Amino acid sequence: MRHDSETETGGDPTPRSRQRPPRGERPIPRPINVSAERLWAVSLRYLQRFSASVEMLRRVLDRRLRPAIAAEIISPAEAEARREAVLQRASALGYLDDQRFTEGRVAALLRQGKSPRVIAETLRAKGIAPASVAAVLAATAAETEEDLALTAARAFARRRRLGPYRTKASSDPRQAEKDMATLLRAGHAYSVSKQILNYYKENNSFPMENDIITD
Repeated sequence: MRHDSETETGGDPTPRSRQRPPRGERPIPRPINVSAERLWAVSLRYLQRFSASVEMLRRVLDRRLRPAIAAEIISPAEAEARREAVLQRASALGYLDDQRFTEGRVAALLRQGKSPRVIAETLRAKGIAPASVAAVLAATAAETEEDLALTAARAFARRRRLGPYRTKASSDPRQAEKDMATLLRAGHAYSVSKQILNYYKENNSFPMENDIITD
């Protein structure tokens, strides 16, 4: 006769639910390691994976330090001292450079069609001051001799196949209105969006095929 935990067809025993051991028998969690060496190792691993600002790495370290402070493994003052020492070391070695980070992110976001306003908001969330972003945008505009707001809106329209970048004419009488709404939701100014969408009306043609993004 088979036990009740086995199936009638001779299958495997029915799995039993796993029970937690009594509180006194639970394994003791490993202490949180917030030594200077460990914080540096955590920082290097993060910086190998991501391009980061000083503030971004500060937040990573704070997330590791907060539980240790709560557990009274380290005092808030000592935690701050260790964190700042890591940030200074990473900056001195060239692993952290807010100017380089800002320039790289501004260029990438412009290619994605992000408006200058959205770029400033995005980078502010990463700890970069709007004035720093504005300075990089101004330098980029001077170097390229382009209106960056128009350049960004054009890149966005190309990626989304809006207005003049549509591969074929739309039969929807409200298509231009919908395209305008899409551009405005993405943070592009009305005047700039209107310039993009008026291309077909003014030129009576769509851009050349090689001016359309395919990726």
